[in-house]
Amino acid sequence: MSYQSTLTSEVDIMARLFKKEVVKLKKFPYIDKKAIKAFLDRLKQDRTITDKENPEDHFCSFFVPVCLPTKEIFVGHHIKANEWIPPGGHIEKNEMPKDTVYREFYEELKYKLNDEPLKLFDIGITFIKSAHPCKVHRDFWHYVLMAEKLKYKYDAGEFYKAEWLPIDTAIKRSYRQEIITHLINLKRILKSKLLKKHAL
Repeated sequence: MSYQSTLTSEVDIMARLFKKEVVKLKKFPYIDKKAIKAFLDRLKQDRTITDKENPEDHFCSFFVPVCLPTKEIFVGHHIKANEWIPPGGHIEKNEMPKDTVYREFYEELKYKLNDEPLKLFDIGITFIKSAHPCKVHRDFWHYVLMAEKLKYKYDAGEFYKAEWLPIDTAIKRSYRQEIITHLINLKRILKSKLLKKHAL
């Protein structure tokens, strides 16, 4: 088998695995069906995943640490984006969206996840206006349930400031509708019976 055939096979396998992750979200009533269709269409037409494979249009993972006792979430004032958002980053080669969360959690917050419940709860598309090649982020959104409010040593190169906030406060600090929608969906989950299935 040639190198190109091997590379194509690897890309196909990852694309199929990503499709399975997206399809799992169909059962949730709050999910944007247009976003699901857009993700599945993209993976069918162009199976590349990472920014190295496709600098203009690639996949990322956000994660929202949630303090289970208080229902507060950890967000930061991102330097590059200049907005309050959860931590996250680009998905790298051979990573599933959850793998990216485990890696980025340590890189951005200097905390290594162990058995904390981690759940994919939403997806979204971010269109980026910049001079850089990056134009489209296809984002997987996760929450991570924490037993307490830890004092994370967040990456000062990524965030001006980062802190635990009541989710309503985090929503008010957001100005981009896409972020607000994802946080509202998370708020619904935090108030629902669904959360009990993933409780510590």
